[in-house]
Amino acid sequence: MANSSLIQVRASEEDKMRAAEILDNLGTNLSSVINMLLKQIIITESIPFEISMRHQTALTKEEMTREVDATMRLEGLLLDESDRTRLVDYANGKMTGDEARAQILKELGIGNE
Repeated sequence: MANSSLIQVRASEEDKMRAAEILDNLGTNLSSVINMLLKQIIITESIPFEISMRHQTALTKEEMTREVDATMRLEGLLLDESDRTRLVDYANGKMTGDEARAQILKELGIGNE
């Protein structure tokens, strides 16, 4: 490769070995794949794969509400029916975050009265 330069990458030994084994089974190697990645970055002017915090599709509003309820339970904070209704209303755009917060503070006797 004419005019090539060295790129050093820090990775765990385990990750390097596992990736190298997979790539070998695919008939290629780390160096070739990194060169392919660089070419794709140049061609697409972007990172050529999706970067995501989640491996699943987006949650529905109902699933999001259940997730919040489950998370609150894990923290020992049980939601009552009015709390769940407020979550659904917020998820459906029937109330803003500020409105939900104001209602909660009012119920707790905190804030402007």
